[in-house]
Amino acid sequence: MLEIKDLVKSYGSGEPVLKGLNFSTEGKNLTAVIGSSGAGKSTMLRSINRLVTADSGQIIFEGVDLLKLQGKALQNARRQIGMIFQAYNLVDRLTVMENVLSGRLGYVPFLQGAFRKFPQDDIDHAYQLLKRVGLSQYVNKRCDELSGGERQRVGVARALMQNPRILLADEPTASLDPKTSELIMELIANLTEELHLPVLINLHNVAQAKYYAARIVGLRNGVMVFDGKPDELTDEHLEKIYTSKDELSEQLNPEMETAK
Repeated sequence: MLEIKDLVKSYGSGEPVLKGLNFSTEGKNLTAVIGSSGAGKSTMLRSINRLVTADSGQIIFEGVDLLKLQGKALQNARRQIGMIFQAYNLVDRLTVMENVLSGRLGYVPFLQGAFRKFPQDDIDHAYQLLKRVGLSQYVNKRCDELSGGERQRVGVARALMQNPRILLADEPTASLDPKTSELIMELIANLTEELHLPVLINLHNVAQAKYYAARIVGLRNGVMVFDGKPDELTDEHLEKIYTSKDELSEQLNPEMETAK
């Protein structure tokens, strides 16, 4: 479904963030991507959905190279790729329902979307998704009145409103407390199984990656240095993935780091 070939991405004249990265999805399960800050995790995800454009290489999705697409063809491809953001990316002044319905903007005419005139089927589906993520009681509440965990659940529902063929999540729990973080990870993992949806998720928390993911990919300095099942991830692999023992300790003990 998704294959990345020799992907290179630089920002300005600096050293490339991605250095000939090769990666492919395997089945409809949850794949966790781990690595230090600056390893290229976010750049990889943002290259997949074309929030940034790679310098060279290929991103083959559903048999089409996304890097070659422009205009309407790119829009049609991107609406099949759901995205959950660390910082939520919600419109605070809009209601929960309006934010979730924004996941359908790629499917309705521009003026219809601008005036938030969505088909009843979309409204019904949005309500069902909000019920599934436990927010049906907040349909008409403004998003700036929600907690961090509630806002992230809105983000999950909005991504699923696209009816995506793949779901990307960029550090979706990094801004949350440990308890809420676990609730969000459990929700995403359960939805992966319920919807038979491949999920590619960036995580700083190694313990969560090992518990929830069917596959773990480790990046370091823009290249893949580990690819395997959670029980195959050894201390030696972790030392290869992370740049220092102090950083590795932070990833293995996230609650202690949060409490500092």
